[in-house]
Amino acid sequence: MILKLLRFILGYVLVEINGFAPERLINLLIKDEIVIWDVIQTGKGYRFYIGRKNLLAIKPYLQKTNIKLNIVKRIGFPYLFRRNKKRAAFLIGLIFFVLIIYILSLFVWEVKVTGENHLIAEEMLKYIENNYIPLGTLKADVDCTELENRLRVDFKEISWISCELKGTGLTIHLEEGIQPDNKKEDKPAGDVIAMKNAVITKMITRQGTPVAKVKDKVKKGDILISGTVYIYDDNNEIIETSYISADGDIYGKTSYNYDDYVDLNFYDKQYKDGVKKYITLFVMDYCLTPYLPKMENDNYDTYTQIHKFRIFQNFYLPIGYKEIVKTPFDLKSVERTKEEAEAILSERLNKKIKEFEKNGLKIVKNNVKIEEHNNKIVAKGKITVIEPIAGFRKSGDNNE
Repeated sequence: MILKLLRFILGYVLVEINGFAPERLINLLIKDEIVIWDVIQTGKGYRFYIGRKNLLAIKPYLQKTNIKLNIVKRIGFPYLFRRNKKRAAFLIGLIFFVLIIYILSLFVWEVKVTGENHLIAEEMLKYIENNYIPLGTLKADVDCTELENRLRVDFKEISWISCELKGTGLTIHLEEGIQPDNKKEDKPAGDVIAMKNAVITKMITRQGTPVAKVKDKVKKGDILISGTVYIYDDNNEIIETSYISADGDIYGKTSYNYDDYVDLNFYDKQYKDGVKKYITLFVMDYCLTPYLPKMENDNYDTYTQIHKFRIFQNFYLPIGYKEIVKTPFDLKSVERTKEEAEAILSERLNKKIKEFEKNGLKIVKNNVKIEEHNNKIVAKGKITVIEPIAGFRKSGDNNE
């Protein structure tokens, strides 16, 4: 394959020789190591391929053997270029384009996250681009296995994750749920600690030495179950110390501050006619707007949709355009009644409580009060819940 490519770049010809004893010419060429190939016999003589440069070198041999040579076909880049001299700029541009595409194929230009929860997927996408793999990273520098492990650590709510690198796109497939417990034998020695300030309401010790008990107040970082186990003799003296992976379920009563408000007087958007649309071209971080329409209003909402060019399904390029839509609006002063504001705050508070319950938190007490203050209706207080508070810390890791 490489030899064929080299011959095409240098150029070669298909020739036909005839005359008295053409075999003598072929023997002389072979003797002097002039390369010819694919020699076939014809009715008049022989046909074979020879390199462009060697074609000039065999002229003395032709005169010596009195053999006639006819060029049947010219093949290769030099002849192609000569036939298309008027299109030289096009050929050079084509080669330059292919070279650019090849260089761009070495980088990651698109990162996608697929998952059930759209908000978590968006959050993870921004986190990946800001901390791990910014757009334009060399594909050779992307370690999918390492990325999976780091994301599992940073996003505890993810139970399964898989990274796939195809073309110039990186796709992260994920599923949410409770992560399965690692096998105990795979866990290093360490302690179970409190992940937040709480009052312990329930405690189950599977392995290790309990340090705290139910109704104890604990602070974030306190050891709840120690992985250090002491073995005593009959005189109550320590004869052996072992270090294991502490394990257990611990629930505690914690409080979350809640603060929200609704203005009684506010401005509402009154959308108007005169929507403006325009296109912005971009190459990587550089943008060009051929035409920017004039906005008659000072206030407008902007909606942007990004279209990134791609050659194949997974071969994205850092080139594309943005469709931008601007919708003008006027601000109109509106007054709410106290009852309307309280209803809005109550709905938001109920939504927050449902989120807690969905995440497995049990609501114990709701001390949020709704009051009027400075022309606002304010919801402020604490929500007390019972939730798992245990975390694991390896022996020797004392960062709290």
